[in-house]
Amino acid sequence: MTVAADRAAVLDALRARRDLADWSVRVVTAQRAWRRLGELAGRGTATGATLTVTLHRDAPAGRGTASFTVAAGADARPLLAMAVARADAALGPSWASPAPAAPARVDTSDPDVAADPAGAVDALLAALPAAELATADVTAEVADVELVTRRAQRAAWRETAVTARATLRGAASAAIDARARRAADLDLAGALTRARATPTAAPLPPGRYPVVLTAAALLHGDRGLLAAFVAQADPRLERQGLVRYRPGQAIGAAATLTLTSDGTLPFGWYSAPLGARGEAVRRFPLVNRGVAVGLGLDDREAALRGELPNGGVRGLVVPPGDADDDQLRADGALVIDALDWLEVEPTTGWFRAGFGGGTLRGDAIDLLGRARTSRSVWSTPTYRGPALWHLGPVAVD
Repeated sequence: MTVAADRAAVLDALRARRDLADWSVRVVTAQRAWRRLGELAGRGTATGATLTVTLHRDAPAGRGTASFTVAAGADARPLLAMAVARADAALGPSWASPAPAAPARVDTSDPDVAADPAGAVDALLAALPAAELATADVTAEVADVELVTRRAQRAAWRETAVTARATLRGAASAAIDARARRAADLDLAGALTRARATPTAAPLPPGRYPVVLTAAALLHGDRGLLAAFVAQADPRLERQGLVRYRPGQAIGAAATLTLTSDGTLPFGWYSAPLGARGEAVRRFPLVNRGVAVGLGLDDREAALRGELPNGGVRGLVVPPGDADDDQLRADGALVIDALDWLEVEPTTGWFRAGFGGGTLRGDAIDLLGRARTSRSVWSTPTYRGPALWHLGPVAVD
């Protein structure tokens, strides 16, 4: 059977179940090209499709939810029956699905990648220095997404994704790991510079030092230290009292940070016209001048709170600061361009991070909340904001 036939069969099965309060069907048809260097050298292409159903059942005691995936050519009816049974066995509070949302207008597809995924892979690999590579794994994917819901909502869009992972010869820790929707946004030149860098400073004596983080160091791994703020905006954690602050409260003493979630950033990694179940994806503030103001709300959490969904926390945007780069780097500041490793306890905000001169430790929420930031900005597929963050005195072990 074709993907269209599978989708039609699933929709027929769902529409025949009058006992379902709501459902959504998400179909992703993907074409992927890849190329590897090293021990597993090779190249190839692959195509595939995934069809995911999420359903809701209402009962006097509340609403139950279940999801399942339908394999190509499979009969969806027994899977649907099992999902209904799971939903009935996992009832939560009652809530009503929001009205259908208009898809956000957002660019999620690189036309060059979409036109020739294999060519995009070759071009990216050619941009890497072959003589320095121990291993490399480059992929390009084109995904066509279709979403259909019981509320007569139907939307379709295309997403592209490129990833580049590589290790350099001579140092096990020298690695590149980058992903983006557009090939131009991978910043392979910057990733190479950071991977080639080796610590030259002697380990620092334990103490407190004025620390400046570049955006690349701040975002280590993906969201880096900002992951603490993403956790504080999790409505489930907030409802259980497992966060440090709630909307309307200051995030810390003397905090000045403004932080926004934007799921409509052009070619943002987390950008999308709609959420996985058809909920709205919007731009909304998380923190405004040091005061918490927003949470990431999917359809369920929004309904339970009597608010509108916003698609959850996605791309992170911070307005530029008012300091010159030279001002922030002055007065003996310890400038860190990259972290070797990072551990963040999301709900408390406490972190430890390794760098060439030792180990940083502290309170990410407090330090970032009152940090001085640069006028210069830095952009990645997940972040738009200051290029430099002066954290003030930070403990170094």
